[in-house]
Amino acid sequence: MSEQNKPGRFSRKLIAAVIILAVLVVLLLSFVGVFRITEVTVTGNAFYTNEEIADLIVGEGYQRNTLYLYLRYQYQKHPEIPFVDDFEVSLDSFHSITIRVYEKNMVGYVRYLGKNVYFDKDGIVVESSEEEIEGVPRITGLYFDNLAMYQSLNVENPKIFDTILDITQLLKKYDVNPDEIRFGSMNDLYLQLGEVRVALGAGEHLEEKIARISQLEPDLNDKSGTLHMETYTDESTHISLEALK
Repeated sequence: MSEQNKPGRFSRKLIAAVIILAVLVVLLLSFVGVFRITEVTVTGNAFYTNEEIADLIVGEGYQRNTLYLYLRYQYQKHPEIPFVDDFEVSLDSFHSITIRVYEKNMVGYVRYLGKNVYFDKDGIVVESSEEEIEGVPRITGLYFDNLAMYQSLNVENPKIFDTILDITQLLKKYDVNPDEIRFGSMNDLYLQLGEVRVALGAGEHLEEKIARISQLEPDLNDKSGTLHMETYTDESTHISLEALK
């Protein structure tokens, strides 16, 4: 009798296993379908496009699951992304997420061993890359005897970074985009705008000078030479363009 019941018990177990498997498949399919990413919002980015950030952080395949992605970046180490200090992923709905990007604060870069070495307002090296980032000016005339990631550029006068911060903020304020900011031997400042070198002097009246350059910049496109603004103020208004010889 017990021998005859064995096939029946086996059949019932098989049916139960099939049902459980079917339920798991349905739940899995529901999970994948319900939490499928269809919308990604990106904020805080300037150097990368929204699409580039989404590709770097979301990826493809099973990663395009809102719940998985949210939990992953909540509890796992974030991947390193050039020019990005960190990022956060928040769950907006079953199908949408928001990625908040915190980009590295870069005020300028120097050329070193064939690379562009970017530094922040305190002169701390934050990135080294072959890429040239639009809006971050090249700084020349700085002399240092060593360079290491996440350490300050070892310049003779660290206060020079205050000047760099001041002038880069003014350049952004007045929408002036020089090809280069150069420090002379006496720490006098120069801007390179195409074929025109603008001599700013030792740094006095910088805002007045940058504001005036913003007005003059469209007329400098077809000019070459040195624009002397060392003694310029709103009161003196003295400017002269010394043509290239």
